[in-house]
Amino acid sequence: MKHRIFFSGLILSIFLAACSGPKVIAPVVSNKTIAENEMAAGNYLNAMTAWKKYFDQTPVQQVTGVEFSNAAQTAFKVGDLNQATNWFDQARYKNYSDPGMYSTLAKIYHSQDNISKELGALEFYSANFTENLNEVNRRLFEIYSEINSYDKALGTWEKMDAGSKSEISNLKLYFSINKKLEKPEVCDSVSLVILKAEPENVDALEWNAQKYYWLAENRYQKEMEKYNQNKTSKQYKILLNELELATADFKRALPYFEALWKNGPGEKYASYFANIYARFGDQDKVNYYKKFMK
Repeated sequence: MKHRIFFSGLILSIFLAACSGPKVIAPVVSNKTIAENEMAAGNYLNAMTAWKKYFDQTPVQQVTGVEFSNAAQTAFKVGDLNQATNWFDQARYKNYSDPGMYSTLAKIYHSQDNISKELGALEFYSANFTENLNEVNRRLFEIYSEINSYDKALGTWEKMDAGSKSEISNLKLYFSINKKLEKPEVCDSVSLVILKAEPENVDALEWNAQKYYWLAENRYQKEMEKYNQNKTSKQYKILLNELELATADFKRALPYFEALWKNGPGEKYASYFANIYARFGDQDKVNYYKKFMK
């Protein structure tokens, strides 16, 4: 009887074991996979931690440039700029590059006010990649303007899209560069575009005010000198015609000076007003503006 009970128990054990099947062991998920999954989910701090573990456990010669670059992006996302820069440097050491890598490097250097390194990153981007170049060119244009590299700035301007060229901040830089390079025709047209967007822009107002003032004043001085050297009736008629043209230019200058005076009355513009009204023969206004002249 005991043998029968033992034999039945043995059979039952074998049957249960057969029904249960083999145990399934869950696969080990690598830190690299964890890092990539956390990145995809937007959990950048977790991703950065996983990347660190992966790098600690993997010989550096087996780590790829793209892995260092991806890890650097997670560090940038969490604000660890030193770690991001370090990993980007590792990626560059591996001769790896991609647009996002150099775009982010430029942002890091910009935040650190390191204009030389930012410029280097942007120039590399411009020379090697084609996507999102408008943003890169806008920043290159600003930097070249800031460091007085005007030829490069104008070269970059030609590469910028119409939208970037119409931005008032870029137009003002473009105007300033052409003014320093003594390109009056460009300044004439650009200053008017600026004034449409910013009617009280001092630089554009001064450009047009002085442009018409000196056209008028130089014409006045030149024709008066001619007449004083040759006081004939014929020369007098010429003088009258030329003075009419000078008067027209003085009148063109006045609205620009008046806009400047409205926002900043004083000695800087008083002499222009006094001289214009002297040419008009309006002594009362001449006396008024002379009060502002020291």
